[in-house]
Amino acid sequence: MVQALPQIESRRLYRQIAELIGRYIDSGHFPPGTLLPAERELAQQLGVSRASVREALIALEVEGRVAVKVGNGVTVLEPARRAANEVDIVPGASAAPPYWPDVGPLELLEARILVESENAALAARQATPADIAELESHLAALAIEHRQLHHDQPADRRFHLKIAEMSGNQAMVHLVASLLDQRDSPVFARFEDHFVTPRLFEDANQNHKRILDAIKAGDSAAARTAMRRHLRALRQEFSRALSSSGEEGAA
Repeated sequence: MVQALPQIESRRLYRQIAELIGRYIDSGHFPPGTLLPAERELAQQLGVSRASVREALIALEVEGRVAVKVGNGVTVLEPARRAANEVDIVPGASAAPPYWPDVGPLELLEARILVESENAALAARQATPADIAELESHLAALAIEHRQLHHDQPADRRFHLKIAEMSGNQAMVHLVASLLDQRDSPVFARFEDHFVTPRLFEDANQNHKRILDAIKAGDSAAARTAMRRHLRALRQEFSRALSSSGEEGAA
């Protein structure tokens, strides 16, 4: 029987959990081909929430250490399979922007809520007809991306980055661009694979329309509220999915 795992502190929790389970895999406590203990058991032994365990398992899946199958548990992979998975999942260093390994998807969305809500308010004060026309063009392209369930969404990036540009603050543009870059990280991409649904895309389309309508009306307060609502909805959906009681061992 596997010995009880030690409880750990809460700082950067999902990374600590992933690193701890990874050490147990490397030491042979969880041999290749075996199933990890169920999420509930891991959470109880570690003294953390199932949501934190689930986030850690997704990070381990990205690293190629485990395979997550909804309803079938989490299987430890052979080292050779891990190496193959890492080549497939992790972009080459020369092609990828610098990712923030200690920042989880929920933290990323919290930062976007703070920054982009104020950008939307500033954009509403300074929008020109040309700005509005460009946002409408991005929104039309984004709706097509969403209907096709594309996780790669260049129009979504252009829509949010244009609003940052309309704030008139170049530092904000660079900050938002950096935040948006993190959505391409392997962990965030795997989050979307597991948790993004057609309904979430539909809701995002409606929320983007509310943001655009508020900016067109020059209503800063409404634009701020609409952007906050949009990004909070995404965060709440990810958080709900992480905390859902679903199948044991599912991520």
